[in-house]
Amino acid sequence: MNFSLWPACVKTHTFSDQLAAAANAGFSHLPIGLTTYRALIDSGLSANDIVAMAADQGIALGHYDGFSAWAPIPFNDDLPDAAKAVFDISAEGCLEICQQLGLTAICATGTFNPGQFEQTQLADCFGQFCQQADAMGIRVDLEFLPMWGVATLDDAWSIVNGSQASNAGILMDTWHFLKGTPNFELLEQLPDGVITTVQLADAMKTQLGDSQFEDTLRFRELPGDGELELMRVLTILRQKNGIVDIGPEIFSDKLDQLSATEAAQQACQATRDILRQAGFGELS
Repeated sequence: MNFSLWPACVKTHTFSDQLAAAANAGFSHLPIGLTTYRALIDSGLSANDIVAMAADQGIALGHYDGFSAWAPIPFNDDLPDAAKAVFDISAEGCLEICQQLGLTAICATGTFNPGQFEQTQLADCFGQFCQQADAMGIRVDLEFLPMWGVATLDDAWSIVNGSQASNAGILMDTWHFLKGTPNFELLEQLPDGVITTVQLADAMKTQLGDSQFEDTLRFRELPGDGELELMRVLTILRQKNGIVDIGPEIFSDKLDQLSATEAAQQACQATRDILRQAGFGELS
C-alpha cells in the first residue's frame, strides 16, 4: 500500500523541501498538482528533472492531484481564480503530464454546482475519460466534496458504478465524508476495490471559519486530534480489500507555521498511530 504525503500538509514549502520532508518522515509517495508542475517547468526544469528530484529522495510521485475536465465543464466562471489555476487543463493535457511524470493515478473531482448535471450524464463523461486514462495504464479516483457537485459518497458511487470503468475508484477524504453527509451504511456495503485511495484528516465538529470551505482549507486537525468519528470510518475501511493508497491530507494553519520536516513528521506519526489503533498494522 502506498503511503502518501499529500502536499496540503506542507503546502507553504518548496517542492524540493516537500520531497525531503516526505522522505525523512517515511512516506513513499508525494502527489503533484498542476500549479506545482507548471511552476517547476517555468523555473527551467523538465519533466525528467522533476522525476529525478523525487527519485533522488527515494520518493515516487503519486497522484496527479486535482482534475475536473472529465465533467461537461471543467469549472464555472464564478470559481475563485486560485481554484481555476488548479483545474485549468484539458483531459489531454492532464494525461500528457501523467505520461511525462510516470503517474499512474489521477485524483478527479467535480467543481460544478450540486444538481447542475444529471448523474447519468456525469457517469458517461467520467467513463469516457477513464477509457482514455486506461489506455495509458492510469487509474482515476473520484473524490467527493460536500461543497461541490460530487458532494457525497453516494454521488461518487453513482458515477463510478455508472461509468462501468474497470480503472475507476473512489478517493475518500475522511474530512469530506464526516463533515458532509456521511452514509455509513453505504460505506459498509460498498464492494471491495471501490475505495482505492484514502486521505486522512480530523476536525472539530463545530465550524470554525466563515464557511465550510474555509474550514476545509484552514482548520483541519491531525488524525486523532479532532472530534470526528475517524475510528468508525477506519474500522470499516480496514475490512475492505483494494485500498492501494493512504495518507494524510491536512490543510492547517497550524502546520503552515512549521518547517516541512516538522509538519511531515507530525502528520506521519498521527496517521501511523490511528491506523495502528484501527488494526491496519504497520505501513512500509
